[in-house]
Amino acid sequence: MRFHVARWGRNFQAAAERLRRSRDGVAALEFALIAPLMILMFVGTLEVSAGVSVNRKVSRISSAIGDLVTQSESLTGGDINNIMDVSRDIMRPHNETVKVRITGLAVNSGQARVSWSCNASWSSLPSGSIFPAPSGILIDGTFMVVTQVEVDYTPMVGWARYSATNGVSFDMTGVTMDEQMFLRPRAGNAVSVSC
Repeated sequence: MRFHVARWGRNFQAAAERLRRSRDGVAALEFALIAPLMILMFVGTLEVSAGVSVNRKVSRISSAIGDLVTQSESLTGGDINNIMDVSRDIMRPHNETVKVRITGLAVNSGQARVSWSCNASWSSLPSGSIFPAPSGILIDGTFMVVTQVEVDYTPMVGWARYSATNGVSFDMTGVTMDEQMFLRPRAGNAVSVSC
């Protein structure tokens, strides 16, 4: 019996020594340890770049719509609808719903008051209401057009969250991205719009 235990011990030591010196399977083990982190970083990079792309498009929409509106002295409701349709083209290939509000502001006594307000998928502002414009751009006797754009960005994969009870989970909660652009009319002193 003693002989078998000693022999088993030598065999075990020899096997352990062979395993310690062996390099077979090291690459597979390293890949198994690193791959999940690399995949997470890859997906995270995709999510961040898509989010930045949508955020830039929101700024571009606000700028483009405001620029188109301020190039005219008078616009009809059809003109405004055509201008707002630009938002769909700029957002491609993303398909998030774009909320757009274009508002004409008359500045008097240090306050910006709504002259007119048109919208797409958003509520219009009541005429005559005070608009909270930055005080640094308020010049009495002038007119401004403010373009507000809002998009609820929903991630492709989701935001990874960890909790001790549930482990890793993915949340598909959207992130609201918005932009507000103030522009002065290029042609004339004001822009009249019938929405």
